[in-house]
Formats: sequence, C-alpha cells, structure tokens
Amino acid sequence: MGKYIVHSTLRPAGTQVMNQTGGHSYLADEPLVAKGTDAAPNPVQYLLGAVGSCMSVTARDIENSEDNLTVKKFKVDVSGETTTFSDGSSKVTHMTIKVTAETNLSPADHQLFLNEVVRKCTVHESLVGAIPMDITFE
Repeated sequence: MGKYIVHSTLRPAGTQVMNQTGGHSYLADEPLVAKGTDAAPNPVQYLLGAVGSCMSVTARDIENSEDNLTVKKFKVDVSGETTTFSDGSSKVTHMTIKVTAETNLSPADHQLFLNEVVRKCTVHESLVGAIPMDITFE
C-alpha cells in the first residue's frame, strides 16, 4: 500500500496553484479565458497526463520484471472531454486513450502485455467506472 500527500496552495496570481509533494513542486493554472494566467497545465490536463504517465511507468515496470521483454517504443495519447452543467459544476465525461507500442514479443504476447499495462495502471484502475474510456492499441 502506498500513501501519497500533495499540498496545493492557491497563489495570488490568477488561478495559479503551487503543488508540492516530496521534493517536487509543480504549478497548475487555467487558461486566460478562465481567468488564469496560462502559466501551467490545468488540473484536467494533469489528470490526462497522469493516465498516460501511469501507463508508461507501468509498461517499464513490467519490462523490468520480465527477462524476455524489450519495450522499444511506448507512447500514450490521452484526450478528454468535459461537460459543464446548469448548476456550474463540471466533470470529465469521456476519455480517449491511444497506446502506441513496439516490443520484441509475438503479436499475441504483445497484446497480453498491453492488456496487463492497462490492468496494472493505478490511475486508470482508479478512474474505471467514474469516467467512460475508450482505449485503442497501435
């Protein structure tokens, strides 16, 4: 079991938020049209990036645990759609995930590898059931 803590502090400039976790700091913001300063990705972009990053890290973890697997290329493109409701709330209502990968595996084993990446990705598994997702493999 892992435990993660992120401290998020609203800055005085627009909608800038400084996030700190461990020894890392990263900024989040909103675009100018949303009264931000466009100094960093917005929280939804970080969510989409978290999915792609998690799948990529998971692919490397699987590669490191398998003697006969070499990941030659692994790329994840994630897009998301948001909906704003009449009460002003909004949410991510759909994600499209495209995984492009090259390995040294046979086509059947390559597909098993990709399925295992999705199954073991913590972020993806946390969002299953909450956000409809379409995943394709190339």
